[in-house]
Amino acid sequence: MKQDLLRQGMRIVLVLMAAAVMLISPEAEAAKPVAADFSCRQVSLGADKDAVEKVFGKPVYDRTVRIQDVLVKECDYADDYTIGYSVATGEVIDIIVKNKKYEARGGVRYGATSALIQKTYGKQKAQNFGGNKFYVYDNPKNKFQHLMLQVDMDNGALVVMRITGLPMNDEEIEALMQERPELFEEPEDKSVSLNMAGKEIDMSDLPAAQPVKLGGLTE
Repeated sequence: MKQDLLRQGMRIVLVLMAAAVMLISPEAEAAKPVAADFSCRQVSLGADKDAVEKVFGKPVYDRTVRIQDVLVKECDYADDYTIGYSVATGEVIDIIVKNKKYEARGGVRYGATSALIQKTYGKQKAQNFGGNKFYVYDNPKNKFQHLMLQVDMDNGALVVMRITGLPMNDEEIEALMQERPELFEEPEDKSVSLNMAGKEIDMSDLPAAQPVKLGGLTE
């Protein structure tokens, strides 16, 4: 009799433990950045211009700027996407998403709450860059790649997504110079013009919002 009760009790404990694992695991698994978070519409950092244009079409405007010692050709595409290419290597090094319909993993899109952002990518303390509030996540596969999610200062709702391979501070500049010195090479064509006003994300369409100065990502 006692053995039957003991076996029954053990079964109940095992069932409860299994149920707890099923409830906890999906959220725990989702609550961290994954490599796929560092791409937009299947275009990843490191892609070339041909791969970008298959998805986004031809750019409507471009400018060349210097960001954290890296020359970047920023191209504006339809529907509020801006993609930056390394002038030295031609690869995608920066992706800015202001499209209000674009949806990332976990349903994260324009207007997403800070709670949803952290439920999807993990608990994170917001950082302040140039008077703007960001949640910043690092690519687990590449320490030089970052997902920067700008949220409204008042209500914490998502307003801009940025996926970048640009260094965020002086220490990262030095480390990236060691790892990938080719990104910092100057073009032989000295006619490359620099539009220094192009270093900010234009937020003029958002009332009461300030231009996004990304701290270590702008001079």
